[in-house]
Amino acid sequence: MKINDSDIEIRSLAGISFDEIAQAFLEAFSDYDIKLDRESLFAMLKRRGARMDLSFAAFHDQRIVSFIINGIGTFAGSATAYDTGTGTVKEFRGLGLTDRILNHSFDVLESAGITTYILEVLEHNAPAVRIYTRQGFAIEREFDCYTGEVAAITGRLSCCVSENLRIERSTVDEIERYASFMDFMPSWQNSLDSVRRNPDAFLCLTANVGDVVVGWGVSETAYGDITLLAVDGAYRRQGVGSRLLLELVSASVPDRVKVLNVDDSCKCMKSFVENSGLELSCRQYEMMKHLGSMFCG
Repeated sequence: MKINDSDIEIRSLAGISFDEIAQAFLEAFSDYDIKLDRESLFAMLKRRGARMDLSFAAFHDQRIVSFIINGIGTFAGSATAYDTGTGTVKEFRGLGLTDRILNHSFDVLESAGITTYILEVLEHNAPAVRIYTRQGFAIEREFDCYTGEVAAITGRLSCCVSENLRIERSTVDEIERYASFMDFMPSWQNSLDSVRRNPDAFLCLTANVGDVVVGWGVSETAYGDITLLAVDGAYRRQGVGSRLLLELVSASVPDRVKVLNVDDSCKCMKSFVENSGLELSCRQYEMMKHLGSMFCG
């Protein structure tokens, strides 16, 4: 397709209807192995803190043909934009639109007080990694992602869980009191802030010995997403994690669950997930760019 630069307008998604955004998103990913519909897309964008006034797209004849939807919040103490979804419809690929949208967005985000820009990208997506590296993003962490069948996981866990626990429903605010149980900082989409954006979508559980909370877990049951799980160091290898995972997996609506963005450096969590019957499905890079002239790459 012959497209001139003047045929493309880059601007924010402020004022654009969700229907238009959803149509562009689903069209851009129609040839990818990603199962999304309007309902799951809405839930994903809400969880990740999407702000359309600080998200940007390329328009051709008023049609969204490429986009970057940003979540806005705080991450590791910094005002942060998170790339919650980047896509280009098939016939407009190869025109450098992602670069153009990013170049447009940096100054706007910085003017809005954003100091850090983060994203996740599949390690095997070499073209995307090249774009982000060229734009000044650097790899911060490597994440491992896992999937598994509910039946297989429950069969594996049923024989090794601790019965000497009381499992209780909880809230994200209660769980935050025990954030120190975590071995690594969760990714943006798995953070407690992300859970807090749509708390009704999540199941929060604590594992208790008497009146003492010894572990906790969180899942987005409608989508089989095991979001967070942590156990007090003094109570590990006693079946606490297995019991929590069993409860979360058993509550999943889909018959297949996923555990996304396990920090590759956290060997104990990787071992626990793999021993619970989940299999590695893909690996991602977490990439970061500092905004502002003194940090520009």
